[in-house]
Order: sequence, then structure tokens, then C-alpha cells
Amino acid sequence: MDAAYENAGGARDRTSQTFVNGFARGLSVIEAFANAPEALSLTEVASRAGLDRAVARRMLLTLVELGFVTRNQKRFRLTPRVMRLGYAFLSQAGFDGMLRPFLVELTQKLAESVSVSVLDGNETVVVCHVTSTVRKTGLLLREGSRWPAYVMASGRVLLSGLADADIRARFHDGLHAFTRKTLTDVEAVIRAVHLTRQRGYGLVDEEFEDSLISVSVPIYDRQQKLVASLNTSSAKSRRTAQNMREHVIPLLQETAREISPTLPLGVLSVG
Repeated sequence: MDAAYENAGGARDRTSQTFVNGFARGLSVIEAFANAPEALSLTEVASRAGLDRAVARRMLLTLVELGFVTRNQKRFRLTPRVMRLGYAFLSQAGFDGMLRPFLVELTQKLAESVSVSVLDGNETVVVCHVTSTVRKTGLLLREGSRWPAYVMASGRVLLSGLADADIRARFHDGLHAFTRKTLTDVEAVIRAVHLTRQRGYGLVDEEFEDSLISVSVPIYDRQQKLVASLNTSSAKSRRTAQNMREHVIPLLQETAREISPTLPLGVLSVG
């Protein structure tokens, strides 16, 4: 019996008319990525899922088209979109609890709301958020909030882990202006991403919302792979760009370094 079906309680042998074998196989392919330290080949996925290569290939290509899996040459890995299927479970299983204590402490130090985001295609996705009880910003965030990556400080950080060609491909449909300061030329965004990579932090000043300034720093896993970003925003009436650089970014970087060794491999990834 296939390993994946054994894990599902003998799914292959089920004769219920309500049981859908194709759906079960797709889930077994998603589960095959569990605890994988890096992207997997088709052969590796098929072996882990206990499926024939041809079946595994069809499942993978379907998941790629749906956006749940990304493909780089002959290797595959899950994207953060999979979190849509199980965010409630991740929270219940302790993922939310893993990050939240760090964010709560940082929020108290900054008196600003903070969040952790990942990249999903051309958008950033908030996976953990703590709202300041002291100060509010115009930007309303919660777990699952999605925003265009090109105009977010978190997006600039997450895009800094990609090649220029990949960035161009993600924004081939063009960029929308949110304010008069929004960068709407892809090459200009790429230059901003280069600067972010060079500095080690992202800063967006009134590009997404008037009178709003946002900063972000990278979070690396234990293998030093960029997997997420740690972010905060403030009204410009409270903080200038210089204040963000001198007082806020160092605290973000300190917290990001504390988070990194606590992350299980494969929990977060740039998709």
C-alpha cells in the first residue's frame, strides 16, 4: 500500500462513493513536502507520496497552476498560498504562538503595531500581527491580509531574495499608483529592491498611503534562507525616516535575529 494512503488510514482501499481518489492523491503530494529541507524533484515527491511518477507529475502541475506549488527548473516547493488551506490549524498547532510573543514584546518597545509577512506570488501575506494598544495607523492589518509586494516595505524585503527576471515576471501586468509617490515602473521597483538588499532593510515613505511610513527587515531560517519579513508602520507625524533608521530598524533586526533560530525548517518560505 502507498505510504500516503497508509497515512490516510488506508484511503486506497476505501470504496465509499463519496471518496475522491484524485483529491486524496493531491493532498498526499502536498504532505510530501513536510520536513523537506529544500525543494524536491518529481522523483522525490513521487517517492514521498507513494505515487507513480506520472500521477505525481499531474498533481504537481495542477498545484503549480493553482498557485500552491512553485516550480524552479526541475524542482518544486510549496508556496505560502497553502496556508489558505490550513491557517486555523497552524494557529491551533502553535505557529501563531511561536511568533506572537516576539511581536508582543516588540510592540511594547515601539508602541507601534508589528507583523510578520511572507511572499505569495506578487503579494505579501500577513501570517502574524499584533496591534498596538497605544498608537494606531491607517493601515489595517490582520492575519491573512494581502497587499501588492511592490509597494510595501515588507514586499521590497521579500523581493530582495529573488532574481530581477523573477521580479519582472511577477509584475508583467503593470503597477498601480496608490499615491503620487508610488513607484509604478518595474525597473524603478527593482532598483529599490537592490537598495533594500544592500541596506538590509526596506523603507517605504508615503508610497502606499499618504502620511504613512513603513519599514521592514528580513527573517532568515536556520539555513540562512530568507523566509519572511518583520514589519511596522507609523504616521509621519510621529516618526521620520531618520527616526525609523536610528530607533526602529535596530529593534526590528534584533527581534528578527531572535525569531530565526526558533523557526522549524520549511514552516515559512518565499513563494
